[in-house]
Amino acid sequence: MKRFACNAVVCLVATLGFGASSAQAQVMPPESKMYAEVNFGPTLGHKSDKFFGVEGGYRLTDDLDIFVEAGHMGNVGTTDLDDRAAIIANFLGGTASTAFKVNHIDAGVRYNFVVSPRVMPYVLAAAGYANVKTEVEFAVNGNVIDPATRGVQLGGDLSGSHNKALLVFGFGVHVPFKTQFFADLGYRYGRILAKTDNFETDTAIPTQRIVLGAGIRF
Repeated sequence: MKRFACNAVVCLVATLGFGASSAQAQVMPPESKMYAEVNFGPTLGHKSDKFFGVEGGYRLTDDLDIFVEAGHMGNVGTTDLDDRAAIIANFLGGTASTAFKVNHIDAGVRYNFVVSPRVMPYVLAAAGYANVKTEVEFAVNGNVIDPATRGVQLGGDLSGSHNKALLVFGFGVHVPFKTQFFADLGYRYGRILAKTDNFETDTAIPTQRIVLGAGIRF
């Protein structure tokens, strides 16, 4: 995963360099109010994986956009999930592998700092919801087993899917190229809020994404 993250950043830096050299000191046309973007990249944290997503927005002013994003994050598992699974694994005399897999959608605002026609930094904030699927696999002597066969029934803290509130904060930079296109390099911190209606010991899930994207304004 570290190699994937490094390769992804190198590729985008090369894209940004190309975009900056071809921007020709030219900002986006004033009639370009909307944009669409595809993005991907690594997730960071206790468990690192990857994500992919799409994003679209509308420019309210030169400085402010509203946007909606949707995507899928691979394993964003936490130490808390590992600890809960370890209790069962110890009882079974084996080991456990864990994962939180997340589909999310959120909407928010993006503030653009138009400091240069070639580099356009931004900050953003958004809110939405995340569907979190908990996947836990137990193995004894190297063989995957169903804990139910050993008299263990998993609860909602170690199985199933739950919808939860999501908050997102981030920053990054857009680099225009070829008049209407842009490259995007950014960072997103997300917090999937605990929902104790699911189970009393539920805890929040932090997420981190390095965003590598490309888009078009129209």
